[in-house]
Amino acid sequence: MLQEVGRTIGMAGLPLREVSVTEDGVLPRIEEQTQKRQDRPDMALGDLVFHVAASFRGHPHINNVLTHISGANWAAVEEALRAILDPRTGSSGLSPLAWNIVDLMCADRGVTGRILKPFYRDLLTALLGEEVASRFIAHVTSLFLESEIAARSVPAPRRTE
Repeated sequence: MLQEVGRTIGMAGLPLREVSVTEDGVLPRIEEQTQKRQDRPDMALGDLVFHVAASFRGHPHINNVLTHISGANWAAVEEALRAILDPRTGSSGLSPLAWNIVDLMCADRGVTGRILKPFYRDLLTALLGEEVASRFIAHVTSLFLESEIAARSVPAPRRTE
């Protein structure tokens, strides 16, 4: 939920961007706000991972699922998110937990996938702007597609009689 706190818009307690009100007290048009969002300075990977992990923890369902699959080890979740969101990471650099999170972020399987996929995409867009977020989303999607291709290329075990 977005809320105005002072002159900062926040979501789940995270500041997203400054809002500049005109002299007559009117908020700028959406197009102007979107343009300003595109011009944001780059965010460090560590800060991005922190904001994404904090937002995931702030969502009741996502928090429960990630707590379960990580064995309540949120340091491991943050480490997995760092590997996932780092554009230099290839498919061989992901842990089993990171692969599970990538699957949840990209596959539209189950309730969690249908919740997490749009949630993380909207979150990245809010934090980074549409142009930069689309690069991160493409990177995560390519990791997912690599895992899907690898899973399909493994031959099925043969029955012996």
